[in-house]
Amino acid sequence: MIEEIKIRSTVDWHRQRARDVTASVVGALLDCHEFVTRFDLWAQKAGVAGDADLDENEAIRRGRLLEPVGVQILRELRPDWQITHNTGRSTVYFRDREYRLGATPDVIAIDPVRGKGIVQLKSVEPSAFRRKWQPDDGPIEPPLWIALQATIEGYLTGSSWAAVAPIVVGHGIRMPIIDVPILPGVVERLQDESLAFWQSVSDGQAPAANYSRDADTIERMYSSDDGEEIDLSRDNRVLDLIAKHHELRQAAKATAAELAAVDAEIKHKMAGATIGHLAGGQKITWRQQRRAAFHAPASLIRVLRVPPPE
Repeated sequence: MIEEIKIRSTVDWHRQRARDVTASVVGALLDCHEFVTRFDLWAQKAGVAGDADLDENEAIRRGRLLEPVGVQILRELRPDWQITHNTGRSTVYFRDREYRLGATPDVIAIDPVRGKGIVQLKSVEPSAFRRKWQPDDGPIEPPLWIALQATIEGYLTGSSWAAVAPIVVGHGIRMPIIDVPILPGVVERLQDESLAFWQSVSDGQAPAANYSRDADTIERMYSSDDGEEIDLSRDNRVLDLIAKHHELRQAAKATAAELAAVDAEIKHKMAGATIGHLAGGQKITWRQQRRAAFHAPASLIRVLRVPPPE
């Protein structure tokens, strides 16, 4: 049974979302989310790493500010649709209590031909759009985790269709509308994954961490020490890690020293010049910039900027 919950405030919205795997992070269940790993999601829902959902970074802020613009563009592109912006006092949160899946679609629309549907708006930087949505100038396809988000939103709202609309802001604004099929098999897989995920939370069984991606999560989990001691004397893996730690530290020092030497030679060639012109129209700059005062007084320093090799 799908519940439709009227949201009273931002605090209420976060409280409702906390008890579900929401569509925006459902891709983590299939290890395909760009920003959230299964381990990170587990740590959040288990309450051992704080709630990253409450943090607003620059990308999230950009999306929040551009969302009304996207709705207006959608009204202009599809004037025959009945469009509801699911925000503010009219926000509705959709929840599948049995599978603990939830969603807050950006737009709920009535297409006179296809009936009820949802549109997920995404703000996308132009270069990211070219790399991730339309590589090699081929057909436009949303990243899998975004397609899964639209799929779950379509399922939870009882829609007959779903779409994703990336808002690409460069010198102008473009917003293609991309249909995403609501495939029953995909929905069933995510339902099963959600049940298994919540069972692992209940059992206290964390999934394996991806240390290349989960470093910030681990920092949040153990942001303070408890004064206890732990016996690692029989842990052979930690000895390998310690050896690797020192190896990488030494390599980083050597790289830093080599880079400093390379920069010193470039600066010697620049002498007192601010700009150095290169073949092909590129240039090196070595300008004075004011360094703000912290523990030391404010000062002027020269900052070297070197173009990438052609």
